[in-house]
Amino acid sequence: MKTIKDIKMEDVQNLFDSIIFLRGEEYFEEGCVRSIEPINSCTISGIVSGNQNYNVSVSVDAEGDIICDCSCPCDFNCKHAAALLLKWLSIKDKYNKKLKDIELFKKESINQILAKKSKEELIELLETFIDKHPELKSLIRTEGKEIISKIKALFSNFWDWDEVNDLISQLETILEGIRRNKNLWNKNLLNDMDACSHIMINNVENVHDEGDLGLFLEDWFETYGDMFSATKPTIKEKGLFIQKIVDLINMDEYGLDGSYEKALLGMCNTKEDIQLIKKGMKQIESKYPYDEDHYKEFYLKLYDKIGMDDKYIEVAEQSGLTHILVDKLISLNRLNEALEACEKSNKKEFSELIENKKIEILKKLGNKKELKKSIFNLLKRTGNFNYFLKLKQECSKGEWKKYLKEIVSHSKSNKRYSLLSRIYYNENDFKDAYEYSKTMTDSNYLELLAKKLSKEYPELACNLFKKLCLNWIKAGSGWPYKKAGKMLEVIKKLDKTGDFFNKTKKEITLAHKKKYSLMHIIEAV
Repeated sequence: MKTIKDIKMEDVQNLFDSIIFLRGEEYFEEGCVRSIEPINSCTISGIVSGNQNYNVSVSVDAEGDIICDCSCPCDFNCKHAAALLLKWLSIKDKYNKKLKDIELFKKESINQILAKKSKEELIELLETFIDKHPELKSLIRTEGKEIISKIKALFSNFWDWDEVNDLISQLETILEGIRRNKNLWNKNLLNDMDACSHIMINNVENVHDEGDLGLFLEDWFETYGDMFSATKPTIKEKGLFIQKIVDLINMDEYGLDGSYEKALLGMCNTKEDIQLIKKGMKQIESKYPYDEDHYKEFYLKLYDKIGMDDKYIEVAEQSGLTHILVDKLISLNRLNEALEACEKSNKKEFSELIENKKIEILKKLGNKKELKKSIFNLLKRTGNFNYFLKLKQECSKGEWKKYLKEIVSHSKSNKRYSLLSRIYYNENDFKDAYEYSKTMTDSNYLELLAKKLSKEYPELACNLFKKLCLNWIKAGSGWPYKKAGKMLEVIKKLDKTGDFFNKTKKEITLAHKKKYSLMHIIEAV
């Protein structure tokens, strides 16, 4: 089984895209990794500073995949995780002999600590915690009027884009309290939740939202529908509820129709409910005929919720929603049927999405021969470097030599020079990677390549750093100018005679002497 001591630089580079890796490398080199600790043979954790200190953990799962988690807004596979991994690579050798011992002395989890406490101790702990964080009281006791008051107060303020996370956090606490107190669900609380819904909808303009509020409202309205269903409504009441949601969709001006639909998903528990919902949604479907696939997918979610698998498969197949059909068949472990659906679809019209589904199925079936064949065909069709990495991962050393020769030949004949550069880079042939990088504009990749060239081919590295320096100047003032200055500093270190450095500096000065903020940076190098 793979452990954290088996992680290599190649694994880290393959895990992140070039810009994230490069920023992570900068964070590592600038000493932003404040602490790092191996928790056990499969997990490391630490604190990485950015706009604030972020808790980062990296684990190797049972299949050998590296899983990153971070408390920053990016959440996973971010520059903070890249920095932590680079730090780990620099120090892991001293831990290799100690990793087994760490297992013996790992800290007790919160659950283990709480399990040892008495009922009285737990009550006292909860009371102390709620005294310090009164907003969490709703997790224990839900009162409708109090919820309305909180929602009103929250939406009476304007929330800028950098404050929305705080708003969502408070709203999620309120919603979690509603969910946890199902024994209090009744028509009165439903009416209070309805009032809260209208407060939020009517004050959406107070939130500088980039999608987070919409995602929260999906959860809110699904719970709203679930609560309505729990009140054991009559058919007439169901019809009125559906019409209320349809009216919200009709009046929507903020792209929240998908959130409102979740209420219908929440209330749906029977075949009869689906028929009522379909009947109520007819006016929406006729109003937006170009959204036909959206409504088909929505009805499939209803079938899925109440376990009508055969109907789901039938409708998905009839509607030509192959990717959804295949996902359902995979979830039911009907892998051969899913594979057949992929092959049938791709015979009609090739789809990269469906071919990726096919790869997923072949992996589950353990059909390595067809799996490699499919990945290879996708690589040839698309020129996507990610398929190169996937194929390499699946091959033995002997197989890889054969595939690599064919991939390089095919890429050359199709003039896929940027792909060739990345292939040679991945194979540690940095000189050839340079030769095929001349038309590339990806500054992050080119900087990585320039760094790799620095030891053996400093003159080639200087050429790339010059290209990057000029590109950053073209990008505009501020941070790009600082990056240009950094590139020039590297050239100065690499250029032993100083000729190339002086020529480059003179060239920049003559071309941009009126850009005073740039000149201040360049003259300081």
